[in-house]
Amino acid sequence: MRTLTLLAIFLIGFAAASQAQQVKPAASGHTCATDAYSTVLQAQDPGFETRRQQMQQQVQQALRQQQQGKALQADVVITVPVVFHVVYRTQTENISDAALLSQLEVLNADFRRLNADTVNTPDYFRPFAADTKIQLCLATINPNGDKTSGITRTQTSVNDSFGYGSDKVKFTGKGGTDAWDSNQYLNIWVCNLDNGILGYASVPGAKDDIDGVVLDYIAVGSAPINQFESNYNKGRTGTHEVGHWLGLQHIWGNGLSCADSDDIADTPNQKGENTGCNTGIQMSCEGSPFGDMYQNYMDYSDDACMNIFTKGQASYMQTLLATSRSGILSSLACGNTLRSDFKFRNPSDTLVAAGDEVRFVSASAGIRPETWFWEFEGGIPATSSQLAPTVTYPQPGRYSVRLTISNGSQNSTAVKEDFVHVTVNDLVVYPNPATDYITIEQPARVQVLQLELVSQLGQVLVREKTQDRVLRLDVRHLRQGVYILRIRSSNGTEVRKISVLR
Repeated sequence: MRTLTLLAIFLIGFAAASQAQQVKPAASGHTCATDAYSTVLQAQDPGFETRRQQMQQQVQQALRQQQQGKALQADVVITVPVVFHVVYRTQTENISDAALLSQLEVLNADFRRLNADTVNTPDYFRPFAADTKIQLCLATINPNGDKTSGITRTQTSVNDSFGYGSDKVKFTGKGGTDAWDSNQYLNIWVCNLDNGILGYASVPGAKDDIDGVVLDYIAVGSAPINQFESNYNKGRTGTHEVGHWLGLQHIWGNGLSCADSDDIADTPNQKGENTGCNTGIQMSCEGSPFGDMYQNYMDYSDDACMNIFTKGQASYMQTLLATSRSGILSSLACGNTLRSDFKFRNPSDTLVAAGDEVRFVSASAGIRPETWFWEFEGGIPATSSQLAPTVTYPQPGRYSVRLTISNGSQNSTAVKEDFVHVTVNDLVVYPNPATDYITIEQPARVQVLQLELVSQLGQVLVREKTQDRVLRLDVRHLRQGVYILRIRSSNGTEVRKISVLR
């Protein structure tokens, strides 16, 4: 019996020691890997840097237009749907729903400048402080249209921690969780990050399947719900990384020079990052009368010493959402509604020849519908209740399509005029004989490049390059007689005789 008691004590002690080993040491400093992650993406994805620059240019162009009087609606609050993906190996890493909700609360307070520590913003920086008019909501509808808590949990087979270089946490097949549609959701992965990294984010320009924010589990939510002993346990890592996701750079720019810029006019020039919890005026660059804005969320200060986004940063993030991340603006992921939409299953079906089949599919958003009712002008069948119907159009023309969806209690209808363009089956030239104009209609399968009207002696009298499916040639200036119409198309060159009457 004594042996069994000692064994039990040993096993309890071993289990307690193992549990203690699962508790992660507190981070020794603010470690954001967004810049390093962007460098990795440049090497792995040849198109990343081009896309990033294009998106930055879109934002700057829109900001210039705002300065010319075309401002965004200042009182409109933008809501960003969020899904948290918790990827854990131990129960310590499997942080609670309460911690995630605390993180959401911190984000909303910081972005709306409702945080209690706004009183710590120095008087000389308060004129620059901003309510960004951006808020976040926990998704209530998943990409399939089903109800969700906005939280996914995955127990991983990855033996140790995750890193930004491999990005494994973002893929189910690599021990993580696949992203939800990044045009509709902000994906936030929570996991055990390696090398003391607190978080990193994909900047605009990253591919959709890796787009989002990654946070170390010890930095999620605010104390006392966040019980990890750290200078970064007030949820400000999330604020910092979502700022990156919305296009903001570190406040000191991309290097360690006072000439560097974060593209924001009202953030003072700063030579490098600030850490810890500074007080008073800290001057790293001349020409900044009040020194570094180390209270800014995009610096490296301790969580307790961050408390401000500037008006310039707010404008930049709002503009980025209106341009590069505009899909978020129409997301229904936090609503309890549905929106009808549809598209061609094959994008080329927008232009077809008479008698061809056209395939449609619902692209509706929000709650999953239970019924679909299609109406096809000029089509056979004229109506359908299928999710993805196939329709035949026997006659040339431009036709509208209507789709009404319902989930039993709500309906939504989408109508697209002239959505389907049906052409003739073969190249048609009429009238012949002609008096004023000759009309040339080309079928969907053929692209006419150039038309020439030639006299019997071989003289080119009319030459036209075609851009439309239907072209009219003016022959009012020609004498009565027989002419040669030379048609150069994607099928080669064909010749037709045309008579002109007077």
